[in-house]
Amino acid sequence: MTSTFAVYGLLILSFALANLPWLNDRLLAVFPLVSRQKVFWLRLLEWGAGFGLAALLAWRFELGCTSIAAFFGFAACPGEIYAKTWEFYSVALVLFAVFALPGFIYFAEGRRRHKSA
Repeated sequence: MTSTFAVYGLLILSFALANLPWLNDRLLAVFPLVSRQKVFWLRLLEWGAGFGLAALLAWRFELGCTSIAAFFGFAACPGEIYAKTWEFYSVALVLFAVFALPGFIYFAEGRRRHKSA
């Protein structure tokens, strides 16, 4: 896997993970819930877990873990982690929030449409 493929793959996966909680009513998009709809705080919790998963994936790619064995820790990764300050993490969080905007708008407009009908 090249680094270009890793970057674009991470961006596409981050976009999907950011929108997933807003577009379905299943827990982690897999498990059906007892109630018909997810509550808002559960959607936010799933969104935060998606951010954590994307951050973990980005960390492994930064280390240069491009093979499956290296990615899961069975082989050495050739890269190194560069120092990051709080600005990097705040920009990453805001970018993830911007990625989630289409799904959140769909969620909010869908609720308004169902209430008026």
